[in-house]
Amino acid sequence: MLSVVIPSYNDAKNITLAIASANQIKYANEIIIVDDCSSDNTKSIIMDIKVNCKKIKYYRNSVNQGSGLTFLKGLEKIKNSHVIMLNSDDFFIPKAIEKLFEFTIKNGLDLGYGKMSIKKNNGIHKYVHPGYKNKTYIDNRNELLDLLIFDMYIPSFGAIINYNKIKKFYNKKYYEILNYNFGKSFKAHDYDLFLNLAKKKKKIGFLNETVCVWCESENSQSGLKYFESGDACIESAFLFNKYFRNEDFSNESLSLIELRIKGKYNHVKKASFKSEDLYKHYKNFLSNIKNLKKFNSIEK
Repeated sequence: MLSVVIPSYNDAKNITLAIASANQIKYANEIIIVDDCSSDNTKSIIMDIKVNCKKIKYYRNSVNQGSGLTFLKGLEKIKNSHVIMLNSDDFFIPKAIEKLFEFTIKNGLDLGYGKMSIKKNNGIHKYVHPGYKNKTYIDNRNELLDLLIFDMYIPSFGAIINYNKIKKFYNKKYYEILNYNFGKSFKAHDYDLFLNLAKKKKKIGFLNETVCVWCESENSQSGLKYFESGDACIESAFLFNKYFRNEDFSNESLSLIELRIKGKYNHVKKASFKSEDLYKHYKNFLSNIKNLKKFNSIEK
């Protein structure tokens, strides 16, 4: 069976749809909601729904901890071997998630994922990420390299994880070390986890079907503010620095990665960005790319 973990913060107006979509999945026998110390009426809404939905387990952080630690708290509570995260302002396509679960179990995947669509004011739109393949596959691509080239094409709320394969290392200590090494609270914890699994050569598969819907909003973690603040650039640079070692990347691949992260740098509008301590991750990234290209040229 499948556990659904929903981290939530001040999202009372959207969380009912998220819960309803999770509740419709026949394989989901527990829905774990971790309230990150919301100041709105999230708790009362969950308590009302919980009366008629026994799958729900509600927990509340005493202080705001951010989405990464909140998700990890939810993972600590699950009873099943497989789990999927759901953002409280997004929703599943239940029948498609059921197909993804069956696909993941049948093929013994450590991570099985599908595609997402985007909900805007004028409806739900097909989303074509350059990292998507045009057909279903099982464990037949360099997932680490492609995640670094194409960015986060695995939707965190469209990916089913075999929890037994991550629980030995993916815990509060792991995330605290991640934050410490980065220099502040790290936002793209899901991207980091998927890169980690790819680095470890875990079995990953893709179901060529839309399984979830991202509800676009101004305050979304992956929205415009994430780019303009410099977080998108710096976190991507940091993750490359973390995972590139001992990998045989061609100069062509390195150039594509460099182009993507430099493109994120061009979105930065914060005048003091270069003076911040976090800028070192971007400088290290540029240095690493340069040295790797030079080494490849010498090898030839």
